[in-house]
Amino acid sequence: MVLWCATCTAPTPPKGIEPEDPGARLYLRHCAICHGAAGDADTVICELLLPRPNPFRQGLFKLVSTTNGMPTEDDLVTTLRRGMPGSTMMSWDWMGEPDLRALARYVRGLAIRGRAESIHQTAAVTGRRLDLTQATAIAERELLPGPTVAIGQTIPPTAATLAQGEQLFLRHCAACHGEDGRGLPQTRDLPTDGTWLWPRDFTAGYLRGDASHAALASRILAGMPGAHMPNTRLAVAETEALVAYVQSLIPEEADRRHVQWRRSLRVARVERLPQDDAGFAKVDAVRLPLTPLWWRQGAVDEVWLRAVHDGAELAVQLQWADATEDDRAVPGRALGDGVAVQFTHEPDPPLFAMGSHDQPVNVWRWHAFDPRETAGITDLLDDTLHARLDSGLGLRTVPRVESTSFHGLDSVAEAAGGGLPLSAKARWADGRWTVTFRRALAARSPREVDLTSAQLVLFAVAVWDGTHDAHAGSKAITTWHSAELAR
Repeated sequence: MVLWCATCTAPTPPKGIEPEDPGARLYLRHCAICHGAAGDADTVICELLLPRPNPFRQGLFKLVSTTNGMPTEDDLVTTLRRGMPGSTMMSWDWMGEPDLRALARYVRGLAIRGRAESIHQTAAVTGRRLDLTQATAIAERELLPGPTVAIGQTIPPTAATLAQGEQLFLRHCAACHGEDGRGLPQTRDLPTDGTWLWPRDFTAGYLRGDASHAALASRILAGMPGAHMPNTRLAVAETEALVAYVQSLIPEEADRRHVQWRRSLRVARVERLPQDDAGFAKVDAVRLPLTPLWWRQGAVDEVWLRAVHDGAELAVQLQWADATEDDRAVPGRALGDGVAVQFTHEPDPPLFAMGSHDQPVNVWRWHAFDPRETAGITDLLDDTLHARLDSGLGLRTVPRVESTSFHGLDSVAEAAGGGLPLSAKARWADGRWTVTFRRALAARSPREVDLTSAQLVLFAVAVWDGTHDAHAGSKAITTWHSAELAR
């Protein structure tokens, strides 16, 4: 089964791009797998993601702060630093400021290049004499950021202010976001260009930008061209009142809840590893937001992780909410519930990755059942067991548990089922899975990450929901997080 849905093999850079450019290197390593080497968002991975990644060549961006809808460098850096909750765009806050700005400039260059090529092609079709240099000059002017919008300032949320803001909200926003700010269910089914640009539920925390006055005012006044949200013309006082009202709809800290920032985890050393849930309850839990690769209502959006070691073994417990226990093979079900943890000592691994030939990753995984193990069995079952399957009771099989190594997308099929034995206990109760892995700190083979040294290790988590995940690539994942084992 696929753990991550991409390979970290760097795409061929577009013509005219120098690989020595730090922005180009960062883009090709971390971004091109989804957005395309030329910014077209035309990769194979795009077909597995909902919403689809943004095609930069169209010159339409979501977070802008200008009167003409063109992003400033600061706007692009903000997007990179925060990510885009509600999509598979992770946060790149672990990058230094120079790298973020180099990457932002490169992305802008892709937009200019794409627009220039479109202008040049149009001129050729219409018989207009225009070379690519002239087309590039036009594109640069078109994508030049205009003046920033006048956002006003934060004002106290008095009863009068909120009343004025509510009236403005009902007039300008409720048609898409609903009168209560939770969004209108019918908008989720509207036809789109594949980017699934539904109006956000303010109360759920899936905000494209944060909930600060400046961010919300910019969204209202400048709009979000890449999300088809129009700009709204308001006086400064009206903007201040409307922002105050929208902020009143957003629970405290909700705008941070689903942002995929990199967490740092210190794994405590104990004399004896916990033997049951009561023992693990004494270990601090870390909440890790999950990003579904295929977004839908009710997707698993968080996992809680506890980890300790005793100097010889590491124990990792993962818990997440899942309304159904999908641990049996039934007709039409692609896979069961599952969870995996990916480890690497590489300091800068590609985000959407299953390793590479020179940088393999170690994966611990548990699956309630593997559909390949039941393939063909149903043809051999008697009528009683067929009736059991058709009734939805399913066929129980042995869970798949292993510690394996992936070195790129093409290695998944050959590596699946050939890993080393791994201790894992799984329990589903009251709509919640608890899976506990245990493994020796010392690597048992070159296919495993050795955890005996003081070297920092990066890890990421993936969760599968057998009821809703149509295929292995529609799982929910975290970004890379860092872990340090106390010595």
